[in-house]
Amino acid sequence: MILGRINRWYLDDQAKGDVVADLEISREDFNRNSDVIPVSDPHIFSESQRMAQSQMVISLMDKYPQLFDPPAVIQRILKQAKIPNVNELMPTAAKPIEAAASDENAAMALGKPAFAYPRQDHLAHLQTHLDFAKDPMFGSNPLFAQKFIPQVIEHCKQHMMLWYTNQINQYATTGTSIKLNKYAEIDAPKEIDRTVAVASQHVAMDSQQVFAQVMPIMQQLSQQLQQMTQAQAEMQKRLLADPQAQAVLESSLAETQRRAARDQADIALKKDEQKIDIAKNAEDNLTKERIATAKISFDADRLRKEQEDTAISLQEAAQRTLGSL
Repeated sequence: MILGRINRWYLDDQAKGDVVADLEISREDFNRNSDVIPVSDPHIFSESQRMAQSQMVISLMDKYPQLFDPPAVIQRILKQAKIPNVNELMPTAAKPIEAAASDENAAMALGKPAFAYPRQDHLAHLQTHLDFAKDPMFGSNPLFAQKFIPQVIEHCKQHMMLWYTNQINQYATTGTSIKLNKYAEIDAPKEIDRTVAVASQHVAMDSQQVFAQVMPIMQQLSQQLQQMTQAQAEMQKRLLADPQAQAVLESSLAETQRRAARDQADIALKKDEQKIDIAKNAEDNLTKERIATAKISFDADRLRKEQEDTAISLQEAAQRTLGSL
């Protein structure tokens, strides 16, 4: 406000800096206060906006689950809601570690992921994992099954895919100069395509024999996982149908709506208060300017009167001098 007033009074007498040298600026541009003053609470607005964005992300994730990483989405929403110790609730993904199949079984039984590597004996790993899964004391034990089964299914899929790629590579490259890892660098890969097509027929015959005992166990594990998922869904439905749980949910929604309404009311109140302050400041500035102008006018009148009185006094003194002569 002080800078605006100085520009309004003395702009033409000041030297313009490099930033505004080419701008058409005059004193009239500062006749009114040009300060930028916030008219809302940035914290309240940004908080409401972030929660609205979170709701939109959840809605999109429900429609297109294949495009989202659910743990990452939930972790971000918890952080935006300022839930403390989010990393304890949702630990970050474990780094891939190559380990023996027995160690992987122990990790998966505790809910931790395991990772397959190309150089491993995939059929040996599959046998160790599925033996553990069938054991009523370990993988089939309800104490471990809920965490172990989802992990072992994904892990066995990794071993099966790596076995498949290894077999294709072995059939296609044995006795030939073909290098499948250079496929993107070859100008005409048709020879590789035909070789891989032939190799895939041999792999198909091998897989029927190799996985003859694996697939029934994998299907059984998939059925158990589906049953556990359905049981969890039924439990959630019963909780939602529970009058007490429903009351808690409705109370939470009402509290959220109440807070949103309060935030909007606070924003409106702050806007009104700041408008009043702006108007009051503008009126005070105008009053001060009028007082300063009146003072300048008063000083000018007094100076003019003093000059007139001095002129009259000089004239009278001159007349007295002429009369004496």
